[in-house]
Order: sequence, then C-alpha cells, then structure tokens
Amino acid sequence: MKINCYGERVDGASSVNGLAREPSGTKRAGGVTYMRFAPRSPAPIHRLSVDEDGIVRHEWAYGMWADAKTLSYVPLETTLEVQE
Repeated sequence: MKINCYGERVDGASSVNGLAREPSGTKRAGGVTYMRFAPRSPAPIHRLSVDEDGIVRHEWAYGMWADAKTLSYVPLETTLEVQE
C-alpha cells in the first residue's frame, strides 16, 4: 500500500487530511531531530536537520524507530510503498 508522511493510505482508501499531528516520540542525535508519528514500529519517522547554509530540511522515512539514523529519507511530499 502507498502511504504519505504520516502513514495515511493514499491509494484510494479514506484518509484524514489537514489535521495537526503530534509526534508520539522524539529524539536528537548530532544536531538532527527525529520524530515518530505512530506509537508502533515500523512507523513514519521525520528527520529535521539544518545544512551548512542554514537551510532546514524536513524529510521522512518508514521504518523501525531504533534505526532512525540509518533509514533512507525522502522529501515530505513523496509517498512510499510499504507492506501491510
């Protein structure tokens, strides 16, 4: 199934859009902040970082919370295919 950066299905199933969401977990490592948007693993994980020019990057991946540092992150508007 295809999901968005909050774990909502985007393949024709109903979803809730436009709601403010609170992360269910956060952690920092080396100047990077990770936020998990589900109390389970695997889950959508967001990464906030600042590059050398001061540009804030907000990306996301789907995976295990313990692996947040090593996941492959994509831009927020990108959807990902995951197994149900």
